[in-house]
Amino acid sequence: MKYLYLFVCLWCTTFSFSQDNPTKKEEVTEASKEAPFQVIENVPIYSGCDENMGNLALKQCMSSKMTTLVNKNFNTKLAQSLNLSPGKHRISVQFKVDTKGNVIDVRARAPHPTLEKEAIRVTKLIPQLDKPGYQKGKPVIVPYGFPISFIVDDGPKVSTTSSSEEKTNKVDSYPVYRSCSEKLDYQGTKSCTTEKIVDFIKLGFNYELADKLFPLDESTQFLVEFTIDEKGKTKNITAKAHKKEIAAEAIKLLKRLPKMKKPGYLNGEPVAVPFRILMTIYF
Repeated sequence: MKYLYLFVCLWCTTFSFSQDNPTKKEEVTEASKEAPFQVIENVPIYSGCDENMGNLALKQCMSSKMTTLVNKNFNTKLAQSLNLSPGKHRISVQFKVDTKGNVIDVRARAPHPTLEKEAIRVTKLIPQLDKPGYQKGKPVIVPYGFPISFIVDDGPKVSTTSSSEEKTNKVDSYPVYRSCSEKLDYQGTKSCTTEKIVDFIKLGFNYELADKLFPLDESTQFLVEFTIDEKGKTKNITAKAHKKEIAAEAIKLLKRLPKMKKPGYLNGEPVAVPFRILMTIYF
C-alpha cells in the first residue's frame, strides 16, 4: 500500500501557467491592478496576523498560517488510490487575493488530476483575509503561489517525518504546544506537540542551504535533542547532522521555538522533559 507524506513549503511567489493565454491583453482599471506579492507596498493581511507588523513579518505570518491550513486539511491518504510512482512529487498552486481580501482564481498543477482537485479544495478553505493588498493607497489584486512537495512511499516509515523518544521515565503529562488542545490524553498530547515542533522546524528551515550543501541529493537527515524545562522553555539544544551547517540551522530554529502552553508534569509537579527527534528534510 502506498502512502503520501506531505511537505508544505510556502514561499511568497508569483508565477503563471504558461499556456494560460500568455499574449492576451486585458483592460485593467485603477481599482483592479495587480501587484506582485514580493514588491507590494502593503501586503494582504491574513486573519490572525497583526497588521502592525512590517511587510516581511506579515508575509512570513501568512505563509505560516497557510502551511498550517494545508498540513491540517490535505488528504494524505490519496496516494492509496492513485497509481503514483514512489519518490518525490510536487504540486504547484496559484491563486489571487482580490481587492476585498477574497481568494479567487485558484489553479493547480500536479502529477494527477485528483491531487490538483485536492490542492484547489484545500486552498479554497483559506478564509477571507482581514485586508487586501494596497499599492499607492489603493486596494489591488495580489497573485500568490506556493508549491506542495510530497513523498510517495510503499509503506509507512517513521523516519520520513520524525521519530521521538524520551530518555527518562515516563511523565504523567507531556508538554503542551501552544496550538495543541489541553484536553488530549498523554499519547495525543505527545503526538501533537512533537508534530508541531517538527512543523515549526520545517517551516523555518533554510532549504536553499540544504540544496547548496547536498547538490546531488533530495533529502538529508539530522538528529536534534533538547529539553522542555519546568517553565515550558526550550533548553540544552544539540544537533547532529552530516554537515555542521545543517546542525547549526536546526539549533538556530529550536532556539526560536515558542514557549509551551504547559510543561510536563510528574506527581503534580512541573518537570523537565527531554526530546529526541530524528528528522528528514526534503528539498
